[in-house]
Amino acid sequence: MSKLRQMSEEGAASFFKEVMANDSLRRALGRAGESFLNNKQSFDRNIETILDFVSIPSKRDVRELKTRLDHVNGQLVNLSIKIDRMLAETQPKTTAYAPVVSKTRSAGKTARKAPRKK
Repeated sequence: MSKLRQMSEEGAASFFKEVMANDSLRRALGRAGESFLNNKQSFDRNIETILDFVSIPSKRDVRELKTRLDHVNGQLVNLSIKIDRMLAETQPKTTAYAPVVSKTRSAGKTARKAPRKK
């Protein structure tokens, strides 16, 4: 397989070497490339027009929509973080009562210890 690849690479290299050496072939190849790109651009515009006519989004439309959705999603995350902070500031701080084993009660029962006042 590598020998076949080497032969094809050598063939392509020799072809392009000949094209670059010949001025008229080089110009013809350049015109063919320009013509191809112009035809592709025209084809892409026509396809986009047809898709728009039948209300099917193009790749560009989908990319733009994804960009806008990513932006809105980022704003939603930021808003959620801000709301969480605001809620944390407005809620009163509660002290949890820790269960403490009472020495006066029988083993297995627990009593709640009141928080210390400072």
